[in-house]
Amino acid sequence: MFFTDEINKNNEREIQEIREYLNKFDVVYDYPEKTYVIRDKGRIIATGSVDGNIMKYFFAEEEYQGQGTTLLIYNALLNYLIANNRPSFFIFTTPNNKTIFRSLGLKEVYSTDRVALFEGGFYNYQNWIDGVKAKLKEKSSKRGAIVMNCNPMTLGHKYLIEKALEEVDDLLIFVVEEDKSVFPFEDRFNILKKELSHDDRISLIEGGPYIISQGTFPTYFIKKKDEMLDIYTELDGKIFADKIAKDLEIDIRFFGSEPTDEVTLAYNQAMKEILTSRNIEIKIIERRKLKNNIISASRVRKLIKEDKLEEAFQYLPPSSIEFLKTHKGKEIIRKIQGQ
Repeated sequence: MFFTDEINKNNEREIQEIREYLNKFDVVYDYPEKTYVIRDKGRIIATGSVDGNIMKYFFAEEEYQGQGTTLLIYNALLNYLIANNRPSFFIFTTPNNKTIFRSLGLKEVYSTDRVALFEGGFYNYQNWIDGVKAKLKEKSSKRGAIVMNCNPMTLGHKYLIEKALEEVDDLLIFVVEEDKSVFPFEDRFNILKKELSHDDRISLIEGGPYIISQGTFPTYFIKKKDEMLDIYTELDGKIFADKIAKDLEIDIRFFGSEPTDEVTLAYNQAMKEILTSRNIEIKIIERRKLKNNIISASRVRKLIKEDKLEEAFQYLPPSSIEFLKTHKGKEIIRKIQGQ
């Protein structure tokens, strides 16, 4: 009979042990929130981890597969999530593992040739999309969409929204929900809400887990590291096109141009191919400039770090400036300057 053990992140011997085990699968241990292992005669034979609400690092020795090791690890992780009030979760894996996760009762959200996304728990895609639909007015004209992080919202974001509204009278703005940004999701969302509340053509939508962020997309199962962006973009694009856009009757998606960042440029190009192949129009809008500088959130954060607040404020709409002058905003400024 096998039992699960928790890896103690403060124990260097255990950390080295899990590192060496994962190395066999060409995976680098990145100190996930919680890791469980199964041992046989002191040797690790299976493992799994969780970060936030994403389960990952499911591996087992070949000779032990089919002996319930994955189920044991999965149950340990599930109990941990429930104990920490996270009733829903996701697993990114390779398509050849689909049978395993289906057998655990997980629901397949979407699969490509190279990655499969599963979900489990008490909240799923249908719940999310039904909630979004309930907030939208009935579609009466061309419907557009923008996906934004807004870390923080800049005049560049506002310009993109204004240009999109020249094309459509019904604009859905999905705000990336994961909290890996220096400005927390709640604050990013509220800044946008305050800035745009006067315009009833706009529907602000919490991106939820189905607008997949590159920051939360686990890449441990991808052996060829140069394929990471392609695999992530394909999954993100196809979930948007085949599920979200289809269910919400989205006709066009807007992007800001990317003159300097090669990764974002490649992402935009790949998204264009995916969306247009599914009859979803895309429009890339030239980025706004101020004093010959492209307005970007990264520029704003850089200026804040350099304590050039007045200069940073030139790139921001009133709601972002107001927020940065609050107690919470000042805390974020200190955090950026301390990085």
